[in-house]
Amino acid sequence: MGKDNDMEQLEYRLFDEQKNFPALYHFKSIDKDEVMVRFLADYLVKDGVVYEKTSNAIEVPLYIIYVKLSEDEKPLLNNRLSKAAMGYIVLEIREFIEYASEYPIITNLEFTSLSDLALLAQCNYLTLGGVEWEKTSFEVDEDRQRYVLYAIKTR
Repeated sequence: MGKDNDMEQLEYRLFDEQKNFPALYHFKSIDKDEVMVRFLADYLVKDGVVYEKTSNAIEVPLYIIYVKLSEDEKPLLNNRLSKAAMGYIVLEIREFIEYASEYPIITNLEFTSLSDLALLAQCNYLTLGGVEWEKTSFEVDEDRQRYVLYAIKTR
């Protein structure tokens, strides 16, 4: 693949063998750290649709994420953060509640680097305000220009 600061190619493909895994989205020039964060994500929200990751692969020089339509998840309301346009990487942390139509926001965190975000996205547990949370999933929400981590209280 490319050198550390090179731009990479990323493609989202529908996991449908009968249709020969059609490409849904293609990024011709994407930062390697962004590819890494997207490989970590369980979900992609784009164009009002929620996709669930089934797997990912590398076919040099292309990074590939296979997705299927999510049967259970609906996209959150489209309210973009103004700070996303100001260069911050926004991570919204929400409480996951089974069968809920909305998930309460626990907090919003801002990062200046994708590698810092990737470290947090990989964790299984995090403590916020003295409360321990267990990650249930992580998503890229392109419609709202942010990343979202869902978690449940551990006790």
